[in-house]
Amino acid sequence: MTDTVLRIETLNKSFGALVATDNVSFDVKKGEIHTLIGPNGAGKSTLIAQITGWLKPDSGTVWLGSKNISNLSVAKRSRLGLGRSFQVSCLAMELSARRNVMLAVQSQQGSSFHFWKAISTDKSLTEAADKILATLNILDFADTRTSELSHGKRRELEVACALALKPKILLLDEPMAGLDPASTAGLISFLEQLKIDIPILLIEHDMDAVFRLSDRISVLLYGKIVFSGTPDEIQASSIVREAYLGQ
Repeated sequence: MTDTVLRIETLNKSFGALVATDNVSFDVKKGEIHTLIGPNGAGKSTLIAQITGWLKPDSGTVWLGSKNISNLSVAKRSRLGLGRSFQVSCLAMELSARRNVMLAVQSQQGSSFHFWKAISTDKSLTEAADKILATLNILDFADTRTSELSHGKRRELEVACALALKPKILLLDEPMAGLDPASTAGLISFLEQLKIDIPILLIEHDMDAVFRLSDRISVLLYGKIVFSGTPDEIQASSIVREAYLGQ
């Protein structure tokens, strides 16, 4: 149990007659990437919304380490170390890449946002932001307005902002979406190293990336986890092939 960073216990969520999350339980341990896969409409986004606090489950429990965070707000979960990169970008498009990361760094430090001029000249924030941008090989785009970045670079910037919050665990929602092959390969290599320090709950449709990165994979179908196992076990499962991967 001490190696478990995130634990989900019997989450349930219905919208009228539609069961979106059906008695879902799984965990993410130190040093691993646990990936959720499933076809569109399987309930992945609804599940992630419950884990992060955007949506309240009908029943069930979310644990971060030894702390029950089920009734905490999104902001409180984030401050406790639940980091997330969103499927739909929530970046400040009018600001540069660097300033987006600086805001995330400042948020993690618990500073005030009232005086942006002082923030923009804070050398400690600038250095911290540039260090994170460099780890993702996007420091060359630090001064670029976010609205002018390619979709792929915005996805990488989302990951940078998530890392700036110094999470205990990172939830990544389709981080490979829109990346070119070179950027995808670079992000895969980065995540392989990152998981040593920060375990990752990953949602991804790029199956090559899924099988290369994942230590464990859980298959979600109609809101229910139908199979969990290693990449080899997933590939060998007739249940998974029929439900998701195809014969």
